[in-house]
Amino acid sequence: MVEIRVLRYFLAVVDHGSVTAAARAVRVAQPSLSRQLHNLQQKLGVELFRRGPGALRLSVAGERFLPLARDLVARADQASSILRHLARGDDIPLTIAAPATTIADVLGPYLAGRYLRSGLNDIIERDTRTVYDVVQRGDADIGISTFPPPGSMETRVIGRAPVCALASPEHPLAGQTQVPLADLVRESLILMHRNNAARLAFDTATAGQGLAYVDPRVVSVTSVARALAASGQGVAVLTDQPLFNLIRVPIRVPEGILAVTLYAGWDPEHFAAPAVSALVDSISDYHRNVLTPTAEITISDLLHTPDRP
Repeated sequence: MVEIRVLRYFLAVVDHGSVTAAARAVRVAQPSLSRQLHNLQQKLGVELFRRGPGALRLSVAGERFLPLARDLVARADQASSILRHLARGDDIPLTIAAPATTIADVLGPYLAGRYLRSGLNDIIERDTRTVYDVVQRGDADIGISTFPPPGSMETRVIGRAPVCALASPEHPLAGQTQVPLADLVRESLILMHRNNAARLAFDTATAGQGLAYVDPRVVSVTSVARALAASGQGVAVLTDQPLFNLIRVPIRVPEGILAVTLYAGWDPEHFAAPAVSALVDSISDYHRNVLTPTAEITISDLLHTPDRP
């Protein structure tokens, strides 16, 4: 078994370029560090460094081993931190993985509004489709996405975010409280790529009503879509909060207001499952009572949230 202490020595050599510098950094005698490094290579059965003059360079095997060593050391540090918190009776420090829009429109305002009721250590940004992969690897405790979690995870609905038409104040839509989908498709549209949750909901609802839109402008970044709409170049279809004085108009479909569902997923065997559940409940309460307290959202989840591939 490889000790975490020895992995730290290996990383120190990589980061400092020599055994001498690494020994100073970790405060270990150079002969002892060299011996530990030699023993590590013996245990692994490979040479981790190339022999030659100058700074030590990783071998091919060393390059493959490096990210594994960093991951193991990081996890050991995380475990130690969690245990220290437990020993002190503190809240468990939890990490959430979520897409950029969810961070900006839900989690950021949640934290800024001081609604946090349970330990939250960090929020990391990931693509909508890879959020739960991060949780399964152990790099985050909770994943929040518009795609439902895999069946092996504990699942809870955070809330439903309306899909809206974002238009400049001068646009005729700006004076409406809602816009029927059949009317919206006749506008010059600014849409996100097809992996975007709002785009998926919009396309599904459009096809469901037998409607079609013509020649939309498709962009990859929501802030660009909002900037284009603000400049009068069309109407953006997004779940994002408005910027640049845009007016946000919910989209009406026969079932209600077009919306996407926001899910939370986590390991049901998580060591701090009560704390995880409490944090998810807190975010859900915020979403329901503060972000969308009067939103009329009745459209079926199946209509706008496809199964995760």
